[in-house]
Amino acid sequence: MFDHDDSDRQESLDRARLCSSLSKPHILPPEGWDDGEMLPTTFSALPSRGLTNLEGRLLLALFPVGMPFFKLRAAARFKYDPEVDPELLQAFDDRLRIHELMMMARLEKDDYKGGTNARRAGFRSRMRTAISQLLVTGDVLIQITDSYQIRIHRRDNYVVRRDTGGDVMYMITREKVDPAALTEDKLEAAGIVLEEIAGKPVHDRLEDLYTRIQWNPFSKRWVIDQQIRDRTIVTSEEMFTPYFSVPYQLPPTAHYGRGIIEDNLGDVRALNELTERLLDFAAMSSKFMFVTDYSSQVRPQDLALPTGSCIQGRVQSGQVTDVAILRTDKAQDFGVVQNVRAQIASDISKVMMMEAEQLPSYERASRLHVERVAMELEGALGGVYAPIADALQIPLIERLRYQMTRDGSLPDLPDDSVEIEAITGISALSREGDQQRLLQLLQTVAGMGQDMLSRVDRGVLLDVLVRHSGIYEPGLVKSQEQVEQEQQQAQQQQMLGMAAQQAIKSSGAVAEAQAGQEPMNVGR
Repeated sequence: MFDHDDSDRQESLDRARLCSSLSKPHILPPEGWDDGEMLPTTFSALPSRGLTNLEGRLLLALFPVGMPFFKLRAAARFKYDPEVDPELLQAFDDRLRIHELMMMARLEKDDYKGGTNARRAGFRSRMRTAISQLLVTGDVLIQITDSYQIRIHRRDNYVVRRDTGGDVMYMITREKVDPAALTEDKLEAAGIVLEEIAGKPVHDRLEDLYTRIQWNPFSKRWVIDQQIRDRTIVTSEEMFTPYFSVPYQLPPTAHYGRGIIEDNLGDVRALNELTERLLDFAAMSSKFMFVTDYSSQVRPQDLALPTGSCIQGRVQSGQVTDVAILRTDKAQDFGVVQNVRAQIASDISKVMMMEAEQLPSYERASRLHVERVAMELEGALGGVYAPIADALQIPLIERLRYQMTRDGSLPDLPDDSVEIEAITGISALSREGDQQRLLQLLQTVAGMGQDMLSRVDRGVLLDVLVRHSGIYEPGLVKSQEQVEQEQQQAQQQQMLGMAAQQAIKSSGAVAEAQAGQEPMNVGR
């Protein structure tokens, strides 16, 4: 199946390799390339710098640092049900907020244990690699392993089949594995005897491992099979797939996406060729060579004499006529080439949102200008947020939540009680949007008078503001039980104080009465 689908997609793969060779050749090397061989050389680094700029911007927009890129919320049928207790909904939202933080902490956890193990790349490092492949080749396959590590499969190491609606029917990956790292059950299923391969070098004992992830429309589950040497070693069914095929732009009825380099392939190719011509012209113009006439008496060694030396040659009207300097006479023609190249470079810079084209020339950019740049990023690449959220972010969180629940890291909740919302684009760059809207609503209510403001539950308001702030510090905000307990203690203290004062007043009155009666007794 892999070989059949691989041959069918060669035209798409060759086009992706062409895009890579004109921007970042290491993203998708030529067919049969080995790590010790040279990669194609580009003459212009502008597309590579533009892609690096886009990678950083998209990484920040899709996976902001220090906060989840998703939101767990109560299902609409619970949230908007008037019969559901609001206090229960608020408590459930607080619980989901804790789940968000636990899931992000598991994704970003560093499993480095020291010793001889190499430190693994983190979540955002892997995602930047995925974004780079997505922009260049238009397609990427991402996997989350059972140890919660992110793996990126290169474009030529997997095949995908989709239906006419764009939904994945199956995916097949191909990778090299060391059989010595397999379990005994897998080795026995593959027919590999560990003692026979133990003495071989690692590069001689590597085997091709094929993994097929296929959607079963009858059981509504993903069936995962693995084969080595045409023998199946693993078969399992999963509710949520650990593999995510993400296209940049998916044409109708296509199996693979198209990247931003392919969208601008004409300009990128023209820029590369024009830069090569300008470099050739600059090299030719930089040459300094003397030319002597065939009948000239000037010898080549005469031209190498020190300054002030006297040599013989043909001279007319004070000008040497039998010696000249080689020069190029196409400067005006190449001025046209340079102008065309500059215009194409400007167009590519605008498409790739490079700061040199977007920021002003003065030292400090105003806050309004920075916001305008963010809006331009949303407008220029906003179309890519939706497919990435649909194909990667939401399925990744569904799989992560399922996997952590399976491993006992998260408490189990009914599937229909939680909805996942991907937070991308400007909303990811500015997560305080909900908080600002809540404060604006509070200001509006306060402007209506104290009677309206008294209808706002301040405890709920504080809890929601803390939840939207992205800060979780246990014990920072007192619970309602703590507040009620402190109020009861304050009331008890107040009552004790009043009782003490009353006792003092009562004892004083008794003392005064006794003092008033003593002289009468003495007189008697």
